[in-house]
Amino acid sequence: MISYHWMGGTAQDVTNGSYYGLLSLSQGSTIFVAPQGTENAWSNRNGVDVEFSRQLIAQLESQLCIDKTRIFCEGFSMGGSMSYAMASAAPELIRAVAVHSGGAMSGTTPGHNKPVAYFMTHGTKDSVCTYPQYGVPQLQDFAKVNGCTKPDPSLSATAFEAALPEPTSSAGACVSFEGCKEGYPVRACLFVGDHTASPAGNWVPTETWKFISQF
Repeated sequence: MISYHWMGGTAQDVTNGSYYGLLSLSQGSTIFVAPQGTENAWSNRNGVDVEFSRQLIAQLESQLCIDKTRIFCEGFSMGGSMSYAMASAAPELIRAVAVHSGGAMSGTTPGHNKPVAYFMTHGTKDSVCTYPQYGVPQLQDFAKVNGCTKPDPSLSATAFEAALPEPTSSAGACVSFEGCKEGYPVRACLFVGDHTASPAGNWVPTETWKFISQF
């Protein structure tokens, strides 16, 4: 699991946060890595951070016993955007991603068409990566690529957003998309809240681990 920090955050912050709460849930089954972005960010100009991540994966594969079919990315805010970038630019390496309150990222691959299992959480009151301008387009993108049919990703952006569940609290409302290609599910959990990786209790890491651990 590659766990990307947010803009202004550090690899140490991710480590101190137990890799977004997944460390204990993994019960020792998973290798976690927290890379450090230049100037505490992931600009990915000209794809530089995707290339860095490719090299990181290659180094880890050469030094550790890694199942190459189960490499995952997760992150919050800019770290979530970086996870989306890896899904779109390096789908041959990444099995699934968890994007928490993220959005688009420079250096991604337009017209990409290889599926990657996709999980998203986002607050509907997000004041940084504002909803639905952020989060929903990336969700719709992978719902299309993964061949999902309900909610229908071929709808207009407005209609697609309207088809998503409407949360009533910070506890979240989730939907698993139907009709997706076998092995490439898409799931989204929305909550009433601002820009945060974990709005209330432990439900976000629990939902994330449930999604990731199915592979």
